[in-house]
Amino acid sequence: MKISFVPLALVAALAGFGEARNCTPKLDHCGHFLLDIGKYYTTISDELTRATKATCFKKNQINDALFSCGPNGTIKFKKYCKNGWHEMLYKPRKSPSELIPGTRYSDDSAGELPEHERCSIDAEPLRRYEAGGYHPLALGAVLEGGRYKILHKLGWGSYSTTWAAKDQKDDLYVALKVTTSEAKENHFTIIGPNGSHDCLVLELVGPNVADVVERHFKDSRLPSNAARLFSKQILQGLDFLSASDIGHGDIHTRNLALTIPDLHSLSEKDFMAKLGEPDEGLVLGPDDAPLPKSLPARIVRPASFGHREVQRILAKPSIKIIDFGEAFLSDDIPSTLNTPLPVRAPEIVFGDKFDHRVGLWSTGCLIFELITGQPPFDVIMLTPPILVEQMVELIDDELPSRWQAKWQAMQGTPTQPDDGLKLHSWLEEVYFDTDKKPEFTKNDIKRAAELIARLMKFEPSLRASPNDILAESWF
Repeated sequence: MKISFVPLALVAALAGFGEARNCTPKLDHCGHFLLDIGKYYTTISDELTRATKATCFKKNQINDALFSCGPNGTIKFKKYCKNGWHEMLYKPRKSPSELIPGTRYSDDSAGELPEHERCSIDAEPLRRYEAGGYHPLALGAVLEGGRYKILHKLGWGSYSTTWAAKDQKDDLYVALKVTTSEAKENHFTIIGPNGSHDCLVLELVGPNVADVVERHFKDSRLPSNAARLFSKQILQGLDFLSASDIGHGDIHTRNLALTIPDLHSLSEKDFMAKLGEPDEGLVLGPDDAPLPKSLPARIVRPASFGHREVQRILAKPSIKIIDFGEAFLSDDIPSTLNTPLPVRAPEIVFGDKFDHRVGLWSTGCLIFELITGQPPFDVIMLTPPILVEQMVELIDDELPSRWQAKWQAMQGTPTQPDDGLKLHSWLEEVYFDTDKKPEFTKNDIKRAAELIARLMKFEPSLRASPNDILAESWF
């Protein structure tokens, strides 16, 4: 059973989602990668099953993947591997039955799609506004007897929408997470057309680190001083959680959020200036029929800080660990975790017993990404067997004997191990073998690799503690 409340630690981050661009990936509400090809969305995970003949897909050193529009309605897929770029064209799916449910692009020649509500704003799926689903909220709405005024949308997830609000009683800016599936200490309940909704009152924080890197750094990686500082702060946070007998279970760059300096001293006008004018779109029924009460009249695009404001935040950066949805107490550990596969500890992959030290492995992956702009392992097309293969090639340790039989079963037909690069060489190659201007020295990278290697031990008991790593002069 997962913990239901973490005092002063559970916070909400700005989603920072931008405009969907043609033929580029994004995520739907279930976490599936989507491909916007103009007329409809299709899942990248499904489309890539049609593109697995590129010779490098089963190799270890895969650096990046690019999507673009090809000729005659095709999709161009490029992936950079150790031996160069591999490119292929393929046609997306055409059958309406294969399209993402709830998205209407009706002029596809394959046939008519079902009629349903639609909106020009690319945000949460309208089909989730139903009994047991999202609560329809509007900007300017006042909740809890006039206490909380809705100012802007911050984001949405599978089971909630999150809003920036003004606590008019305590004169604070807060995040309101409106959900039907959770109950926490600091919450209230609202009744709407879709049922009873718990509203969690959370600390309001800024954009997550992944969004900041993607949207505000042309080299797609942090400056060296920020990478070093964030690495230190995440280790300090892990040390605090460990001392409190808490495992986070979901450490990655989207669960690190920047704090907003002087937030509560801002006037409402200045606060809204930082978030930008809300962008709303009307929700239209089929053939412009009246909307059911379960739907909002308008959908709001999630807010995001502008470049100037992000640079101001980064002048004195501080991060917080967010999203404790996978967190657990040391005396109440779940059977498994849903940590993203690229940062998942091997003991979870092999279904072994685990504890808070899964966060040490994930933090090693995280520090690698903070330095280079990419995780040490693949992100797209990654499966547990491919991940373990890459772990074995990258990590100097021997795979523990208790996992060997499972590893052999996962492999199916055993393959000859690649002469892939080990952790230090891989970190150095990813960081220096690009057109990006290096800020770390080779000695900095060498020492960082040594720290990461101490966190990424197959045997959890051999992983260095956060305090041990923080004692190093690299910080």
